[in-house]
Amino acid sequence: MSVRVRLVSFEAWNITRFMFVTGKQREIAGASELITHLDRRWVRESLREVFGQGYGPGWRIEERPAELLESGAGTAKVLVRGKDEARRLVTAVTGRALRQAPGLDVCGVVGGEFEWERPGGLHRALDECAEELAGVRTALPGPDARFLRLPVVDSCRATGLPAAQVLGLPDGPVEARSAESVAKWRAYGRRGEGEGLARMAELAGTRPRALAEVVEHLNDRAEWVGTVYADGNGLGRVFGSFERCVEGESNRAYAEEFRAFSAGLQECTREAFGCAVAELEGLGAALKGGIVPVLPLVLGGDDMVALCAGEWALPFAEAYLRAFERLTAVRETVAGPLGRLEQAETGAAGPSVGAGLSACAGVAVVKPHFPFVDAQRLAYALLREAKQVKEKVPGPCSGLSFHVLYDSTQAGLGRLRDPCTLAGTPAGAGAGEGTTRLVAQPYVVGDRGAGVAWVRGRRWADLLDRVAALTARVADGERLLPSSQVHALREALFAGPRVADAQFAVLRGRYGGRGLERVGGDAESLFWREEPGGRWVCGLLDAMDVVGFVPPARDEAAAVGGGADAAPAEERA
Repeated sequence: MSVRVRLVSFEAWNITRFMFVTGKQREIAGASELITHLDRRWVRESLREVFGQGYGPGWRIEERPAELLESGAGTAKVLVRGKDEARRLVTAVTGRALRQAPGLDVCGVVGGEFEWERPGGLHRALDECAEELAGVRTALPGPDARFLRLPVVDSCRATGLPAAQVLGLPDGPVEARSAESVAKWRAYGRRGEGEGLARMAELAGTRPRALAEVVEHLNDRAEWVGTVYADGNGLGRVFGSFERCVEGESNRAYAEEFRAFSAGLQECTREAFGCAVAELEGLGAALKGGIVPVLPLVLGGDDMVALCAGEWALPFAEAYLRAFERLTAVRETVAGPLGRLEQAETGAAGPSVGAGLSACAGVAVVKPHFPFVDAQRLAYALLREAKQVKEKVPGPCSGLSFHVLYDSTQAGLGRLRDPCTLAGTPAGAGAGEGTTRLVAQPYVVGDRGAGVAWVRGRRWADLLDRVAALTARVADGERLLPSSQVHALREALFAGPRVADAQFAVLRGRYGGRGLERVGGDAESLFWREEPGGRWVCGLLDAMDVVGFVPPARDEAAAVGGGADAAPAEERA
């Protein structure tokens, strides 16, 4: 007998608003836990409600009325026999979300019916549900429309929604809080004993009480806090052509490959996070008690969102990207399908060796009481900027963009980057019009991109080398390149590239041989051309911004052979 099946797809889509609408680290941690309830609890509980307590993860649609195809990162996909059962499942899941996580928008759609025995049906159903979800998301009223203000009630200090009850906070007075805020506090637990912190502590490889110390540090004691957004590259292309990743044409082969690939990708994300935390620990990033100041918020699929002590946010993001590339290249459930897709696209005779994924990251480093919703938006915009590497470098290549927000009046990336794009070119560029960009971001992480002109000067190692040149000191602690002179050079940048190069020439005459040439570009200029006929760019601003936010370099006094006596007389004075 032919089995007729429908795909039911769920998605929590306003994750960033739900998580970052508050400035309290504890509520952010609680929101992170509630988001995972969709794939960890609500779908499974609803399956048992609709199909009986006998439901288990081993159910397969050929013999059973439902099958959990994939879950993670605030999404879930279920195969169901019967339209009524599919609708009841959507009602059960979204009802749980409304009751247990008010303010979190969870959408569910029921796809069209298809014959399970006919090849290609599951792939088409996944595409159709993805399109339908986009329409449902835009039509669904937001939290402000669902929480009415009649009768008149007080507003929640954290979310701005109508207050639902009075809540006693462990770090402050009794406050009126919305149902959304109360749910986050309950998920976190009054003293960090909630399920959310236990889950995040397991991801971070530590104990809940220890991770509670990280939350307290980021909330109350950290001088800077980094918001890190990371996202895999090319997953849209992979899932859009996933039928070419599968060995066999049946829907069962597709389902098993899809499930294994999704699970393997989530494992790589979590392991890459663990590797990055371990690398920070090796760099000496631990707080008192040996706790690394990183708080995982989202670890699912190819997505990673974390909060980190600001001084370690950039090393953490760079280490995560390297680990993600490495792990996806060796995990067979991920690399195998990617290799088959590459083979199908290129027509290669044999399977691809070491086929993996790359990722990009955006890092926004802000003061601890800066609005987190704005820090999140900046980090996400930086992530989108980092995605340029996909267009510039063939093959998988990871990229990283960042900003340290010293001036909180301009938090939008466009307003931060516009002053760094100037009309005009350096003196050595010759006649003609052009533009110069005073930042070189995004930076390429890893070894990909050899021979690509755009990559020159944009490797992560290039940035670290510039920072090392700016911070190098002689034996008595004096800087080889005086800070006052470097800041004067920075000011000259905004007067135009020709003025900056003139100042650079003066400094070369006084501080030649002290590493100043390492911050420059082409032909004794501060700038280099990113591509033939392209813009001129400069790496000095990037390096100056991250001094103190990357691991300290080794003492390079011996490399320049200088001491205090080598400095000009006015600097010694």
